[in-house]
Amino acid sequence: MAKINLLDKSVFELIAAGEVIERPASVIKELVENSIDAGAGHITVEIKNGGSTFMRVTDDGCGIAFDEIPTAFLRHATSKVRTAKDLDRIFTLGFRGEALASVAAVARVEVLTKEPGTEMGGSFRISGGEITEHERTGCPDGTTIIIRDLFYNVPARQKFLKKDITEGNQIQSLVDKLALAHPEIAFRMIRDNKCVRDTSGGGDYYSAIYSIFGKQFALSLIPVDFTLNGVSVTGYVSSPLFTRGNRSLQYFYVNGRNVRSLTCTTALEEGFRNSIMVGKFPACVLNIVMAPELCDVNVSPSKTEVRFAFDRNVFDAVNFGVRNAILNADSRREVKLVKKDIPTEDPDMRGNDKILFDKAIKAIENTPAAAPESVGDTGEPEVFVPAAPPEPVRPAAAPFTVKHEENEFVQQRFASGVDVTIEYDEDGDDAAEAPKAPETGSFRYINSSSFGEREQPAPRKVPVVTSEPEKPPLKVIGEAFGTYILCTCGDEFIMMDKHAAHERIRFEKRKLELLTSSQLLAEAEEVILSDAQYGAVAENVDLLADVGIDIVLTDGKCEITAAPSAFTGGPEAVDPAELLIHCADALAGGNTNIEAVVYGDLLHTRACKSAIKAHDVTSREELEALAKEVWENEGIRFCPHGRPIMVKLTEYEIEKYFSRIQ
Repeated sequence: MAKINLLDKSVFELIAAGEVIERPASVIKELVENSIDAGAGHITVEIKNGGSTFMRVTDDGCGIAFDEIPTAFLRHATSKVRTAKDLDRIFTLGFRGEALASVAAVARVEVLTKEPGTEMGGSFRISGGEITEHERTGCPDGTTIIIRDLFYNVPARQKFLKKDITEGNQIQSLVDKLALAHPEIAFRMIRDNKCVRDTSGGGDYYSAIYSIFGKQFALSLIPVDFTLNGVSVTGYVSSPLFTRGNRSLQYFYVNGRNVRSLTCTTALEEGFRNSIMVGKFPACVLNIVMAPELCDVNVSPSKTEVRFAFDRNVFDAVNFGVRNAILNADSRREVKLVKKDIPTEDPDMRGNDKILFDKAIKAIENTPAAAPESVGDTGEPEVFVPAAPPEPVRPAAAPFTVKHEENEFVQQRFASGVDVTIEYDEDGDDAAEAPKAPETGSFRYINSSSFGEREQPAPRKVPVVTSEPEKPPLKVIGEAFGTYILCTCGDEFIMMDKHAAHERIRFEKRKLELLTSSQLLAEAEEVILSDAQYGAVAENVDLLADVGIDIVLTDGKCEITAAPSAFTGGPEAVDPAELLIHCADALAGGNTNIEAVVYGDLLHTRACKSAIKAHDVTSREELEALAKEVWENEGIRFCPHGRPIMVKLTEYEIEKYFSRIQ
């Protein structure tokens, strides 16, 4: 038997560092998370050569006390956790106390740090775990950590690094994720002496998304704000009309921490079920906020995985939040007509410099001559003096609107469109003058005239409660290519795919019919399940019963006693045991939308086969009934396969295309 030896410090530090530091992006992740925990408002990340030779993270956080700098580089030294109870309520991104020690074991590290309110800061150097400098120095508030020559003492790890551009892209992606999680912090990233990312730090999620992903992606987003069972979901998801071929733009955050979660991913895609094409994936930036004791972030050294105490609560909150966002959004696809100007003159073959020079000469020749002065010509060259800018006009103070409560009575009371405002002057005082005290000379005793009839004030006009203006009716004007219904509604021109519309209508009606029917089996059938499947089924017996699957669990065995009637007979009959196993796999993977799991494929097939086909002869009455049902039901905007049902084109766009308006 081999002799058991105690590893040397230099050896076990390299082993421990290998669990935390995999590549330059791992270093940036640990350092930036420490800056966030330090309360920084501005964080700058600078790298060179993909981070392999130089990395610098600068923040304006709380800094580190001079005497505590060496302690910060000891393994398991942290200011974020003190007792075992603190692990149940982790509010910080870092808590293990391994980051700085792991980085110092495989790189040359330099630290400049200063606490606010102190005269001097500290300078600290450590290489390969050995301290080489620790002295006082002048530096700004906050902390700056410089990392040089990563893996200089671990050649085996260094040779597995990718190309500089690949490692740099990993770091930039990491900074983007952290900036999305903390829009209140201004992030700046400098890559090979070039600033590639600069966020405002204004605290707005949408602004952070806009600055990172650009205008086109930001305009395709739908806001999400939903709370269920103590789980709050906020952020944005992409419109069903803008999907991707992979999950690369799905960002989930739990209490501000970027995580990978199968539960969240499954819930997101279930929320988009029947709204996007098969094989396409939605994009999202969702922040899930919940009690910290209900989630375990102490799962892996990289802290990118999380476990939930109640997966079903998280799944339902994300699923229903996404569904509500999609239903509340206007998902009618708009068509933009782009008219290209056809040049009628010969193209200008001159160079750009010649064209600019000719334009400048022409502008000078067309400049009107200055008016002659009354004094006469002095012989001195004229000096151009720009006109003084006009005095800025201060806008009038905006009226302060009283926000009424959202109840039926108040809505009826203010339905007439009467604005209730309180005007105020620029100094903040009410415009209405306060009642003045009576002057001494105007005082008089009560006499007989005081009891005479007084002139009654004019009766106050009571606003008439009017209902909201009705929307213009939908009018069917024809059919195109035997497939598309042509309609108008006000100033909108709408085209509907009659097959997709009828398919979705049939799908919804058939689903309601199937969910209300269940068939008892002549004899209970035993189903063999794995431990994971059995546990998932035992926790969700009520969900299975809601879709018509009744089971009995005894001593680790599972028996199915009833199944949905749609699967028990006919050519489309399905073995109840296979159906239950299919549901158990979905539940074990975190998908609690059993209704879609059971009826999805079956309903898709039946609805598609029984719906009106393209090029079918359809009467005018059938087209009008179909178009009216689609128009009045906001939930019918996509077919069960995710294809859009309607597109619209405004009258303005049409007239602009035909040059009727400019």
